[in-house]
Amino acid sequence: MVEMMDQRDWSVPDWVVLPGGNLGNTSAFGKALREMRDLGLIPRLPRIAVIQAEGAAPFYNLLRAMDHSRLNPVEHPQTLATAIRIGDRSPAQSSARGDVFGGVVEKVTEQEIADAKAIIGRCGIGCEPASGGHAGGNPKLTAAGTIARDAMWWPC
Repeated sequence: MVEMMDQRDWSVPDWVVLPGGNLGNTSAFGKALREMRDLGLIPRLPRIAVIQAEGAAPFYNLLRAMDHSRLNPVEHPQTLATAIRIGDRSPAQSSARGDVFGGVVEKVTEQEIADAKAIIGRCGIGCEPASGGHAGGNPKLTAAGTIARDAMWWPC
């Protein structure tokens, strides 16, 4: 996050889109962003969009459940995006919601993961499936009007 902000000349994007497995990256990104804000390096926090694979989406399911207090692990997570094929939160995570700063959690299908990976590949960029997953979430978020097309930054 510090490198990203430096590359953006400390201009904070409205959104950061990233893949989510056990949400360790979400918590780490959130911590770094809070620390940069507290140090005065950035004036505000971006919203975060976490994209989970449909077959391994306990965080997505939690936020849509009637009871938001208990995350129900996915016992046998299934997705070609092995980096996010995690059906539970890391024990090190302190919050059931993670650090999304008013953002959202979305899920993508295996087809959406494969399609995004193929599109990125056509540009000559190698992309592992989890990155294809969150890239696949971008069209969903923009089509729904959640995020403007020019308002996000997503590491791929």
